[in-house]
Amino acid sequence: MNTDRWCVEVQTESSVQGVYEMTIENRGSQRRRRLTALITLMVVAMLAVACGGSAIEPTATTVAGGGDAGGAGSTPAASTESGDGEYFFTFANATASGPLFVGLQEGLMKTAEEAGIRIKLYNNDFDGETALRNAQLMVQDKPDLIIMYNAVEGVSASIGKLFNDAGIPCIAVNVPIPGCPWFNLSNKEIGYETGKVVAEEAKARGWTGENTTVILVQNASAGEEVNHSVMYFYQAVAESMEGMDLINAEEITRDKTTMGNNLVQVDGQSALEPSYLAVKNVLPTIPQDRKILVMTPNDDSAMGAWRAIEEANRADDALIAGLGGGEEGLKQLRENPNWVAEGDIFFPFWGQYLLAMAIEMLNGDTPPERTAAPQVVLTKETVDQYYPDGATVPSILPPLGPENEYLKDSQLLKSLDNIEGIND
Repeated sequence: MNTDRWCVEVQTESSVQGVYEMTIENRGSQRRRRLTALITLMVVAMLAVACGGSAIEPTATTVAGGGDAGGAGSTPAASTESGDGEYFFTFANATASGPLFVGLQEGLMKTAEEAGIRIKLYNNDFDGETALRNAQLMVQDKPDLIIMYNAVEGVSASIGKLFNDAGIPCIAVNVPIPGCPWFNLSNKEIGYETGKVVAEEAKARGWTGENTTVILVQNASAGEEVNHSVMYFYQAVAESMEGMDLINAEEITRDKTTMGNNLVQVDGQSALEPSYLAVKNVLPTIPQDRKILVMTPNDDSAMGAWRAIEEANRADDALIAGLGGGEEGLKQLRENPNWVAEGDIFFPFWGQYLLAMAIEMLNGDTPPERTAAPQVVLTKETVDQYYPDGATVPSILPPLGPENEYLKDSQLLKSLDNIEGIND
């Protein structure tokens, strides 16, 4: 046997701790658990000998030079960037797959490398149990600060208790976590503004509430805050289009599948394939002569929804808006006549704000209730303002506002010099 190859394959495909945890979750007998634990220790010893080391860190892989072991299509539990930085942070991404989330992770790691910050990455895989388990591991890492992007609202309280009991400062991304300062866009504002843009385009095409159905592709497990983007989208559309059933955003709950004559809601889980399947399954229930408006919580979900609409040959009578401002969303906005708005939250650049926020917290600053992510609703007429000449990387980021203005003194952001007015 080639022991070097065997060592690499075992460490890549399965972690010792993962084997042990899977057995515990199977609820086997006490004797079986003790036997599994004994086998686990034996495997550790075998791996240590075969790999030429004395110990193996479960679920972790060291990546030299600031590399990224969590790219698209991979689901490592954790990876560590080597280096001796002034700060050591851990970051758990909502998922390590999907272009939006990969872009966020790559941007954070790039900024960390430039700033000399050590980062240990975790993948929550859009799963509450995984996020909770990762939170436990992150506490064991004893970092200076934890950045947690947990997409399942139901485990947020438990995660917050772990961090707070350990006395480790933390930042919650997108979905709030008790005891952790919160970084997020305003889903309410971006959803409402997007709804107004889409409604104006629908009216310009002669569509009314009498012949239009709005499909909201929500994410039920993510909580109300994330779903405000679709809820307030509907409210804005209903207020703008004659004949539309007026339903306030607060009345649209995550368990509703239909409301009134104009609203249909499906759960796309903020991911491409689930969104594709959800919209594909609901389209046959909407009469062929109806016009369709679609809103989702992010571009991955929007791409899945739009694929279902195209396959059903209903694209000519549908309008959609994206949310994320990623490369694919910008491409659709420029090239697809029915992709009429793109809520740009400059997602690949969230990492620089998060790291700046973390450093300012460790330096004694107290963030506001929500540190605002940059955001703007792009249209076909305004996309070149931030992305001139077909660019997919913005030429400049929006200026800091009231909910993130405390970052104006961040030396990290000043050194990056890509935010309007940051060095004025």
